[in-house]
Amino acid sequence: MKIQYYKEPALKEDYVDVHFREETEKIGIIREFFSSFAGIMGKKENVIYKLHPSSIYYLEVVDRKLFAYQEKEVYQLECSMRHFLDSFAENGFVQIGKSMIVNLYKVQQVKADLNMRLKLLMDNGEILILNRTYKKSFLSALAHMQEVHYEAH
Repeated sequence: MKIQYYKEPALKEDYVDVHFREETEKIGIIREFFSSFAGIMGKKENVIYKLHPSSIYYLEVVDRKLFAYQEKEVYQLECSMRHFLDSFAENGFVQIGKSMIVNLYKVQQVKADLNMRLKLLMDNGEILILNRTYKKSFLSALAHMQEVHYEAH
């Protein structure tokens, strides 16, 4: 893979173009890296903040409103759960319940629970329950993330 850098002081905005023949794992990693710069707006106490997806541990719909949970803060998002998942699935987000999405990069441990469910221990100490309906897609996303991470090193 050939990489070229050009300094152009006259540019109004920095940009990156990626040219490729086919969508490979390396291109996928590059895509994920650049998509991690994208942010989403969250509201807390009538103040709007820009949130980076990597800072979000999980999201939950409560009373038809979507909330993003960081290590210690909670923000209300203006988008739907489906829109968030469509926009940020490449950043490691996967649905674990009818009204919950988790950031795979913030999951510290996965343990078996009753009725074929799984318990997810998060980096911040919280425990989330993975509904068995979403178990297959969760494990598939987790395996894919490990393959990409392994290939990157």
